[in-house]
Amino acid sequence: MADKFSFECSQPSLVLLYQITSALSAVNEKNQTFHDFLILLKQYFSAEAGSIQLITDDGLMDLIAYYGFTEEQADSIQHTPIDGYLFTFETEITNDIHIRKNKLGIDTLPPKQICIPVRYKLQTLGVINLFVDNDTYIKEEQAYLMLSIGAHLGEFIERNNIVENNNQQLIKNERNIIANELHDSLAQTLASLRFQIRVLDQSLQPVGDFMAFKTIESIEHTLDEASTDLRELIAYCRIPIEQQGLFPAIKRAVEKFRRETGIHIKLQCNDETLTLPSNIELNAYRIVQEALTNIKKHARAHIVRVLLTHDGHGNIRMLIENDGKGFDQRKINSSDGKHFGLSIMKERAKHIGGDLKVETEPDEGTRVELKFQYQDTPENS
Repeated sequence: MADKFSFECSQPSLVLLYQITSALSAVNEKNQTFHDFLILLKQYFSAEAGSIQLITDDGLMDLIAYYGFTEEQADSIQHTPIDGYLFTFETEITNDIHIRKNKLGIDTLPPKQICIPVRYKLQTLGVINLFVDNDTYIKEEQAYLMLSIGAHLGEFIERNNIVENNNQQLIKNERNIIANELHDSLAQTLASLRFQIRVLDQSLQPVGDFMAFKTIESIEHTLDEASTDLRELIAYCRIPIEQQGLFPAIKRAVEKFRRETGIHIKLQCNDETLTLPSNIELNAYRIVQEALTNIKKHARAHIVRVLLTHDGHGNIRMLIENDGKGFDQRKINSSDGKHFGLSIMKERAKHIGGDLKVETEPDEGTRVELKFQYQDTPENS
């Protein structure tokens, strides 16, 4: 058995804390910040592997960052029970750092595991795991250092959560403001136009001008479509998609399409619990919504299929296809504005790092396929 040792480092503890503070304050993507944080601990404590796990609302440990083991090994310990990480506030500070035998069942990891609680005030948010080869003895000064490290990370996580929640609230507030403005301005304008068209129709009844009646009928139909689109926009502004989830939102859109058109539409999904960040969900949903709107207005379809698939590697595919009349793809990017919606769909796909393909020919139907990737686990470091 290796001799017990205490950590002796070439850099003072204050230097490490300064580096950690700088890393957590840097303007980086969150996963990169966690990775940089772990690398600093790796260098200081000579750990061969490390990880950060946070406690979920379901009482599981969410692996958010790691180094020193493979993606497959990381997947094997994702969402482990919290039982082995129950921290208490000990009177002896050295007892508040857990040192235990590595029981993850991964042979390539060192045998000893140091568990440092991640805390914000009196709440334990998760744990930092450092895997080392030797039997480890931790002095009181080093225990204070480790607890301070965990507290710094806990403060960063809490601060980041507050910022994200505030941003989400700002988005919701702005959506409500936009919805109210649309209702009070554009919706009222459309309602006024519909009333004036009815008055015009009644005034032309004695004349009996057939072409005038056809024109009025066309205008009324266009106003009805505009009013329907506007009501949908107001509703979606007021009900953020993150409260629905992607599949339930698509399911409601499909049911609404079926109810309004009478067209046979089939929805297939291999993962109804798929969870994505709200901005990705919203853009993906809008693409489906726009595709269905185009089918309703232009396709003259008899059968529509919507497919949503997700594999274990974070690859997500969405397909909306119909057997309608199709169109000439050369006109997609034309300046006549007819296919402006398709351009917006491509922009939305680009915004989430995805690829949108439209396959169509006149009288051959249309396939709209969106592919993008989102992995809800840290990248292999």
